[in-house]
Amino acid sequence: MAIEKHGRTSGSIGNIVHYTLRGKNVMRLKPGIKNNPRTAKQQNHRAKIRESSKFIRSINSFIKIGYQATPLDYAANEARQFIIKNCFIETPDGVKLNFPSILVSRGELKKPENYSMTVDGTTATITWKKPEKRDYTDGTDKVMIALYSDTPPEGSSWLKNSVAFRSDGTATIEIPAHELPIHAWMFFYNAEKATGESKKKISDSVYLGEIA
Repeated sequence: MAIEKHGRTSGSIGNIVHYTLRGKNVMRLKPGIKNNPRTAKQQNHRAKIRESSKFIRSINSFIKIGYQATPLDYAANEARQFIIKNCFIETPDGVKLNFPSILVSRGELKKPENYSMTVDGTTATITWKKPEKRDYTDGTDKVMIALYSDTPPEGSSWLKNSVAFRSDGTATIEIPAHELPIHAWMFFYNAEKATGESKKKISDSVYLGEIA
């Protein structure tokens, strides 16, 4: 509704807006309403949310360990925020998860060094640097392995807790039957380092590679 007062009109009639500008009566059209805009940027962002959520749901039990003492309300939200910001690449078919850049844990323990993974049939052997005195690391830190395959619809994961100690320098795990590639991560965890939730219990994860 438009109202005229003292020779000045304000308000709207249909899609025309009446108002006063520098003492003069002027009119303009209302901006058009966009229904569910679908720009490429918006579609990519929605895809990032969808794919990161799928990944986190699949390995959520490890995320709860690896993202302790989160500044957000839930560990999953912090992990999702990190993945959306840092772990996607642009492709001609849209955005895709960049698995090597994903952290399934982050913390203050020294992360694995000089690590490698070799596959022989249905087993994978993982090696890493053993502790040395100058490292100031604890040989009793436990080795945690996360395996993930991007199988539809929700992805598949295999979580291997405490497969070895840091002091062992090596561990062998069974490879699950799979059709699509499996991605593997490793990190250290030591519940004795602190009480309650704490980053002092956890190391950053490292990406071991892809099992085809």
